[in-house]
Amino acid sequence: MKKRIIPIIVLALVSACEPYLEKTPSSDVNEEQVFGNYRYFQGFLDVLYGTGLIKYVGQCYTASMDFGDDVYNNKTFPVSFNIPMGDYMWLYRNTSHNPFVTVSGDHVGLWDQALENIRTCNHALERMDYLTGTEEEYNLLKGQALFFRAWNHFELAKYWGGLPYISKYFSPEDNLKLPRLSFKETLLNVAADFAAAAELLPEDWNDTQVGSQSRGSNVGRATKGAALALESRALLYAASPLTTKLETGVAEYDPELCEQAAKVAYEVIKMADRGVYALVPWSEYSTNFCDSRSSINSIWTTETIFAKISTAKGQSQILNLGIGRLHNSQRFGGNGVVTAPTVNMVNMYETATGYAIADAPAGDYDKLRPWRNRDPRLLKDILVDGTKWIAKNSSESSYIQLYSAGGSSSTGMGLDRDPQAGGSITGYLIRKYIPYKVNNTDLGSDWNNYRYSCPYIRLAEVYLNYAEALNEVKGPDIAPSWGALTALEAVNIVRRRVKLPESEDATQPAELISYGDESLPDVRSIYTGSKDKFRDRIRNERSVELAFEGHRFVDLRRWYLAHLPEYRTRYAAEFDKNHTYYREVVLFEGQFDDKHYWFPFRKSDVQQYDGFTQNPGW
Repeated sequence: MKKRIIPIIVLALVSACEPYLEKTPSSDVNEEQVFGNYRYFQGFLDVLYGTGLIKYVGQCYTASMDFGDDVYNNKTFPVSFNIPMGDYMWLYRNTSHNPFVTVSGDHVGLWDQALENIRTCNHALERMDYLTGTEEEYNLLKGQALFFRAWNHFELAKYWGGLPYISKYFSPEDNLKLPRLSFKETLLNVAADFAAAAELLPEDWNDTQVGSQSRGSNVGRATKGAALALESRALLYAASPLTTKLETGVAEYDPELCEQAAKVAYEVIKMADRGVYALVPWSEYSTNFCDSRSSINSIWTTETIFAKISTAKGQSQILNLGIGRLHNSQRFGGNGVVTAPTVNMVNMYETATGYAIADAPAGDYDKLRPWRNRDPRLLKDILVDGTKWIAKNSSESSYIQLYSAGGSSSTGMGLDRDPQAGGSITGYLIRKYIPYKVNNTDLGSDWNNYRYSCPYIRLAEVYLNYAEALNEVKGPDIAPSWGALTALEAVNIVRRRVKLPESEDATQPAELISYGDESLPDVRSIYTGSKDKFRDRIRNERSVELAFEGHRFVDLRRWYLAHLPEYRTRYAAEFDKNHTYYREVVLFEGQFDDKHYWFPFRKSDVQQYDGFTQNPGW
C-alpha cells in the first residue's frame, strides 16, 4: 500500500490509499488489533519520530531553517538564497532540496508531512479506547499523540501563520471546511496540547514501567520537559510583537502571555535544578551539535530536550548531507553549495570583555582581524581566515583561506573564498556542526564516526525564553513572586558556561585552544538599565547562543523587525591575504515587505472554500 501525499489541506485531512492489487484473507488486520496492544500502538506512533520528523539539512543545504540575515548561499537555487531575496514563490516551483513543500518525489516537505502527521495523531487519539493496557501505557500513548499534534501545527504556523487547528480524525462525511484561526489562536491551541501532553508524559522514560523494559532505547522520546519547553516557546511566540500587531495593530509584547511563558519555562528550569537537564561544560559545548568519536552513535547531551535521533553508521548520507551539504568548503569535502555566515552575524558576537563591538573600548577590538578577542562562541561557531583545518600537514593549503585579494589563484581569492570553487562569498564559514579533522584529508574515506544534529530545543534556549518573557513583565532585576530567578540572572547562567581562553590563537581550531576557568563577563550594566535596553541584549544573546540552529529567521519576524532596512541588508567582509585592510561591503539588499512575514499558500489551497484565505499580499 502506497500513500499518496496530497499538498492540499482539505484532501490531506482524509488520507487516501491505493487499493490492493492482491490480498489474502490472512492479510487483514483490524484496528482493534493495532490499537488494542501497547506494543503495536506504540509502533503506529513511532513513525512520528522517524520519517515524521523532517531533517531539514538535506533539503535546505544548512543545519536547519537558516535564512535570516545571519547566512547567505553561494548558489542561486537553495532556500538560503531565495528566501532572503523575498522570492517565496520559490517554494512551489523548486523541485529538489525544498524543505517546505513536496514538489517532486525525492523528498517530503514540511507542509505535506506535517498534515500527514497530524492525521496520524488524531487517528491515535480517536482509538485510545481500543487499548487494553495499564493506565501508564494509556498516558504515554495519549501524551505522545498530543505532543506531536502540537509540534506539527507549530512547525506549520511558524511559516504560514494562523491555520485551522485539526483536532479530529476526519471521515469523508465530515465537514472539512475549517476556517483559518488567527496566528495567536493557533499558538494557544498548540500551547494547550503541549500542556496536556506534559501532564501525561514522564520526565524520564527509564523511570516508567514501560521504559524500564527497554532501558537504553528511550533517548529521543517526547517527555514532560520537552512538552513544557515547547509550550513555553509557543506562549512566547504568542506574546511577541508580531502576534500582538496582528491582533491590535500595535507591535508590542503581551505581558499576560509573557508571564505565562516565563512560568512554564521556569518549570523546566526547576527540572534542571533537580538534575534532569544541565548545560554541558564549555569543554563539551560542541557535543550538542557534532561528534566524531567512534563510541558515539547519536548526538544527545544533558542539555538536549528534544531532537531528531539518527544512529546510522557508514551511510553515504552522512557524507553527502552531513558534510557536503552543510557548511564545508568544497576542498575539505563539501559539494560546492556553501551556506556561510554574513558579517551581520559575526558582528553580533561581543568582545571578550563583554561589550558590543560598537561600544568596545580602544584596544578591545582588532579592526583588521575582528575575530580576535571576541566572545569564544565565535570561534566555536565560525571558521575564520588563517585557521588550521587539516591536521596531517603544515602546508599553506591546510589553513582556511577566506581572503578576497592578494592570493596566487587566478582570482586572487583564497581557496575557500571563490564561490566558483565551492567556497564562501562572505569571508566566513560555519563550523558549528563540523569538528576539527572532519575533512576529506584527515579522515579520508572513513567518515563513519561523524555525527551531527541540530537540536529542536535545548536547555540554553529555555533560559533565554524565560529571560525574554520575564523582562517584559518585571524588567531585568526583579524576580517574580512565583520564582527566584531574575531575567538578568537567567541570561548570565548561559553566559557563565562560556570560558575565556588562557591564550587565544585564532590560527588554531577551537578544539586546540586552551580555556581557563574565567567566564565570559556577565551582561554589563550599560545594557541592563531598563527593560528596553536589556531586551536588545537578550535578543543578541539569543542570536549568538542559538546561532545557525534555525531561530534567527523566525525571531526577526516574531519581533516585527525583519522589514527594517538594517535587517534586510546583508554584508560580506573584504580583506587581503596579509590583513592590511578589512572592510564591510553590501552583499545584497534583501526584499522584505509586510507580506513576507508569512509564506503564501498555493492557489489551489485557497480556492477550495471561503474560510481558507490567502495570506495578505499574496
